[in-house]
Amino acid sequence: MNYLRFRELFQEFAAKLEEQHTYYLESIIGFSVLHDRVVKKQMDLKSFFGDHELANDEFLDTCSTLYKQISGHDITPMSLSPVLKQGDVKARNKKNGQNSLILAANCIVALYGYWEEYLRIEIGVAKGVIDQGATNCDVTREILNQHVTNDLWGDLRHLRNSIVHNNGVAYPKIKNCKIIKCFQPGDKVALDYNKMHVIFMLLADFRNDLDRMSRAPRKPIRLPG
Repeated sequence: MNYLRFRELFQEFAAKLEEQHTYYLESIIGFSVLHDRVVKKQMDLKSFFGDHELANDEFLDTCSTLYKQISGHDITPMSLSPVLKQGDVKARNKKNGQNSLILAANCIVALYGYWEEYLRIEIGVAKGVIDQGATNCDVTREILNQHVTNDLWGDLRHLRNSIVHNNGVAYPKIKNCKIIKCFQPGDKVALDYNKMHVIFMLLADFRNDLDRMSRAPRKPIRLPG
Protein backbone atom coordinates (compact mmCIF):
# COMPACT_ATOMS: atom_id res chain seq x y z
CA MET A 1 0.00 0.00 0.00
CA ASN A 2 1.34 3.37 -1.04
CA TYR A 3 -0.10 5.53 1.75
CA LEU A 4 1.49 8.72 0.43
CA ARG A 5 -0.20 8.20 -2.93
CA PHE A 6 -3.52 7.57 -1.19
CA ARG A 7 -3.08 10.91 0.58
CA GLU A 8 -2.57 12.61 -2.78
CA LEU A 9 -5.63 10.86 -4.23
CA PHE A 10 -7.71 11.94 -1.24
CA GLN A 11 -6.70 15.56 -1.79
CA GLU A 12 -7.32 15.34 -5.54
CA PHE A 13 -10.76 13.81 -5.11
CA ALA A 14 -11.67 16.30 -2.39
CA ALA A 15 -10.87 19.10 -4.85
CA LYS A 16 -12.82 17.41 -7.67
CA LEU A 17 -15.84 16.87 -5.42
CA GLU A 18 -15.79 20.51 -4.27
CA GLU A 19 -15.47 21.63 -7.89
CA GLN A 20 -18.51 19.63 -8.99
CA HIS A 21 -20.60 20.43 -5.92
CA THR A 22 -20.03 24.20 -6.09
CA TYR A 23 -20.66 24.08 -9.86
CA TYR A 24 -23.96 22.34 -9.16
CA LEU A 25 -25.04 24.63 -6.32
CA GLU A 26 -24.07 27.88 -8.02
CA SER A 27 -25.83 26.80 -11.21
CA ILE A 28 -28.97 25.99 -9.21
CA ILE A 29 -28.79 29.47 -7.67
CA GLY A 30 -28.39 30.99 -11.14
CA PHE A 31 -31.47 29.16 -12.41
CA SER A 32 -33.44 30.43 -9.42
CA VAL A 33 -32.31 34.03 -9.99
CA LEU A 34 -33.27 33.88 -13.68
CA HIS A 35 -36.66 32.36 -12.84
CA ASP A 36 -37.35 35.01 -10.20
CA ARG A 37 -36.41 37.84 -12.55
CA VAL A 38 -38.97 36.69 -15.11
CA VAL A 39 -41.59 36.32 -12.39
CA LYS A 40 -40.84 39.83 -11.07
CA LYS A 41 -41.06 41.27 -14.58
CA GLN A 42 -44.48 39.68 -14.98
CA MET A 43 -45.64 40.88 -11.57
CA ASP A 44 -44.60 44.44 -12.46
CA LEU A 45 -46.58 44.24 -15.70
CA LYS A 46 -49.65 42.87 -13.92
CA SER A 47 -49.41 45.66 -11.37
CA PHE A 48 -49.09 48.27 -14.14
CA PHE A 49 -52.04 47.00 -16.19
CA GLY A 50 -54.23 46.34 -13.16
CA ASP A 51 -57.51 44.62 -14.03
CA HIS A 52 -56.85 44.36 -17.75
CA GLU A 53 -57.99 41.00 -19.09
CA LEU A 54 -54.52 40.20 -20.40
CA ALA A 55 -52.75 40.99 -17.12
CA ASN A 56 -52.40 37.34 -16.11
CA ASP A 57 -49.70 34.67 -16.05
CA GLU A 58 -51.30 32.60 -18.80
CA PHE A 59 -51.06 35.42 -21.33
CA LEU A 60 -47.71 36.78 -20.16
CA ASP A 61 -46.16 33.30 -20.41
CA THR A 62 -46.86 33.42 -24.17
CA CYS A 63 -45.12 36.79 -24.53
CA SER A 64 -41.57 37.09 -25.80
CA THR A 65 -38.43 38.17 -24.00
CA LEU A 66 -34.69 38.31 -24.62
CA TYR A 67 -31.81 37.28 -22.39
CA LYS A 68 -30.64 40.89 -22.43
CA GLN A 69 -33.95 41.98 -20.90
CA ILE A 70 -33.80 39.53 -18.01
CA SER A 71 -30.06 39.23 -17.40
CA GLY A 72 -28.46 42.40 -18.73
CA HIS A 73 -26.15 40.29 -20.91
CA ASP A 74 -26.43 40.59 -24.69
CA ILE A 75 -26.30 36.90 -25.57
CA THR A 76 -28.26 34.92 -28.14
CA PRO A 77 -29.19 31.23 -27.88
CA MET A 78 -28.19 28.90 -30.70
CA SER A 79 -31.73 28.46 -31.97
CA LEU A 80 -33.90 29.46 -34.91
CA SER A 81 -34.96 32.62 -33.08
CA PRO A 82 -33.32 34.82 -30.43
CA VAL A 83 -36.76 35.38 -28.94
CA LEU A 84 -37.77 33.35 -25.89
CA LYS A 85 -41.20 32.68 -24.45
CA GLN A 86 -41.40 33.91 -20.87
CA GLY A 87 -43.26 30.78 -19.78
CA ASP A 88 -40.55 28.55 -21.27
CA VAL A 89 -37.83 30.42 -19.39
CA LYS A 90 -39.78 30.06 -16.14
CA ALA A 91 -40.42 26.36 -16.70
CA ARG A 92 -36.79 25.56 -17.51
CA ASN A 93 -35.44 27.44 -14.51
CA LYS A 94 -38.01 26.60 -11.82
CA LYS A 95 -37.01 24.39 -8.88
CA ASN A 96 -36.30 20.89 -10.22
CA GLY A 97 -37.06 22.12 -13.73
CA GLN A 98 -35.45 20.96 -16.95
CA ASN A 99 -32.22 22.91 -16.46
CA SER A 100 -31.56 21.49 -12.99
CA LEU A 101 -32.19 17.93 -14.23
CA ILE A 102 -29.77 18.38 -17.15
CA LEU A 103 -27.22 19.86 -14.75
CA ALA A 104 -27.53 16.87 -12.40
CA ALA A 105 -27.09 14.42 -15.27
CA ASN A 106 -23.97 16.28 -16.42
CA CYS A 107 -22.50 16.09 -12.91
CA ILE A 108 -23.09 12.33 -12.71
CA VAL A 109 -21.46 11.76 -16.10
CA ALA A 110 -18.46 13.95 -15.23
CA LEU A 111 -17.90 12.41 -11.80
CA TYR A 112 -18.21 8.84 -13.03
CA GLY A 113 -15.80 9.58 -15.89
CA TYR A 114 -13.27 10.86 -13.34
CA TRP A 115 -13.66 7.65 -11.34
CA GLU A 116 -13.55 5.21 -14.24
CA GLU A 117 -10.82 6.83 -16.31
CA TYR A 118 -8.54 8.05 -13.52
CA LEU A 119 -9.29 7.62 -9.82
CA ARG A 120 -10.12 3.92 -9.83
CA ILE A 121 -6.99 3.11 -11.82
CA GLU A 122 -4.81 5.21 -9.51
CA ILE A 123 -6.28 3.48 -6.46
CA GLY A 124 -5.32 0.17 -8.07
CA VAL A 125 -1.78 1.45 -8.57
CA ALA A 126 -1.61 2.69 -4.96
CA LYS A 127 -2.80 -0.72 -3.76
CA GLY A 128 -0.14 -2.41 -5.88
CA VAL A 129 -2.57 -4.53 -7.92
CA ILE A 130 -1.79 -2.87 -11.26
CA ASP A 131 1.31 -1.20 -12.66
CA GLN A 132 1.96 2.52 -12.90
CA GLY A 133 0.78 3.82 -16.27
CA ALA A 134 -1.99 1.25 -16.69
CA THR A 135 -4.82 2.31 -18.98
CA ASN A 136 -8.54 1.62 -18.81
CA CYS A 137 -8.43 -1.53 -20.93
CA ASP A 138 -10.11 -4.93 -20.55
CA VAL A 139 -7.19 -6.43 -18.61
CA THR A 140 -7.06 -3.48 -16.21
CA ARG A 141 -10.82 -3.57 -15.63
CA GLU A 142 -10.72 -7.30 -14.91
CA ILE A 143 -8.16 -6.72 -12.15
CA LEU A 144 -9.98 -3.68 -10.79
CA ASN A 145 -13.25 -5.60 -10.68
CA GLN A 146 -11.56 -7.90 -8.17
CA HIS A 147 -9.59 -5.40 -6.11
CA VAL A 148 -11.11 -1.90 -6.48
CA THR A 149 -14.89 -2.00 -6.11
CA ASN A 150 -17.34 0.31 -4.42
CA ASP A 151 -21.14 0.06 -4.21
CA LEU A 152 -21.70 3.80 -4.67
CA TRP A 153 -19.61 4.00 -7.82
CA GLY A 154 -21.31 0.86 -9.11
CA ASP A 155 -24.68 2.59 -8.71
CA LEU A 156 -23.38 5.76 -10.37
CA ARG A 157 -22.26 3.61 -13.31
CA HIS A 158 -25.85 2.45 -13.79
CA LEU A 159 -27.11 6.04 -13.61
CA ARG A 160 -24.43 7.18 -16.05
CA ASN A 161 -25.13 4.40 -18.54
CA SER A 162 -28.86 5.10 -18.40
CA ILE A 163 -28.20 8.80 -19.05
CA VAL A 164 -25.63 8.36 -21.81
CA HIS A 165 -26.69 5.15 -23.55
CA ASN A 166 -30.46 5.02 -22.96
CA ASN A 167 -31.53 8.63 -23.48
CA GLY A 168 -31.90 9.26 -19.76
CA VAL A 169 -34.23 6.33 -19.17
CA ALA A 170 -33.26 3.75 -16.54
CA TYR A 171 -31.96 0.64 -18.29
CA PRO A 172 -32.58 -2.91 -17.01
CA LYS A 173 -29.38 -3.12 -14.92
CA ILE A 174 -30.63 -0.24 -12.75
CA LYS A 175 -32.19 -3.02 -10.65
CA ASN A 176 -28.66 -3.95 -9.53
CA CYS A 177 -28.16 -0.68 -7.63
CA LYS A 178 -27.28 -1.32 -4.00
CA ILE A 179 -27.55 2.18 -2.51
CA ILE A 180 -29.37 4.45 -4.98
CA LYS A 181 -32.58 2.45 -5.30
CA CYS A 182 -35.01 5.17 -6.36
CA PHE A 183 -35.33 4.14 -10.03
CA GLN A 184 -36.87 1.16 -11.79
CA PRO A 185 -36.24 0.10 -15.41
CA GLY A 186 -38.13 2.44 -17.70
CA ASP A 187 -38.16 5.35 -15.24
CA LYS A 188 -36.83 8.71 -16.33
CA VAL A 189 -33.55 9.26 -14.47
CA ALA A 190 -34.68 12.59 -13.03
CA LEU A 191 -32.19 13.63 -10.34
CA ASP A 192 -33.88 16.43 -8.44
CA TYR A 193 -32.21 18.60 -5.81
CA ASN A 194 -32.96 16.26 -2.90
CA LYS A 195 -31.55 13.23 -4.72
CA MET A 196 -28.40 15.12 -5.70
CA HIS A 197 -27.97 16.33 -2.12
CA VAL A 198 -27.89 12.71 -0.96
CA ILE A 199 -25.55 11.66 -3.78
CA PHE A 200 -23.09 14.43 -2.89
CA MET A 201 -23.26 13.36 0.77
CA LEU A 202 -22.49 9.77 -0.24
CA LEU A 203 -19.55 11.01 -2.32
CA ALA A 204 -18.31 12.94 0.71
CA ASP A 205 -18.39 9.66 2.67
CA PHE A 206 -16.27 8.06 -0.06
CA ARG A 207 -13.86 11.00 0.16
CA ASN A 208 -13.55 10.32 3.88
CA ASP A 209 -12.88 6.65 3.15
CA LEU A 210 -9.94 7.72 0.96
CA ASP A 211 -8.66 9.76 3.89
CA ARG A 212 -8.75 6.68 6.12
CA MET A 213 -7.02 4.58 3.46
CA SER A 214 -4.15 7.07 3.39
CA ARG A 215 -3.19 6.29 6.97
CA ALA A 216 -1.05 3.30 7.83
CA PRO A 217 -2.48 1.11 10.61
CA ARG A 218 -1.18 2.15 14.00
CA LYS A 219 0.86 -0.34 15.93
CA PRO A 220 -0.90 -1.42 19.13
CA ILE A 221 0.36 0.14 22.33
CA ARG A 222 1.47 -2.50 24.80
CA LEU A 223 2.47 -2.23 28.40
CA PRO A 224 5.97 -3.47 29.13
CA GLY A 225 5.85 -7.04 30.39
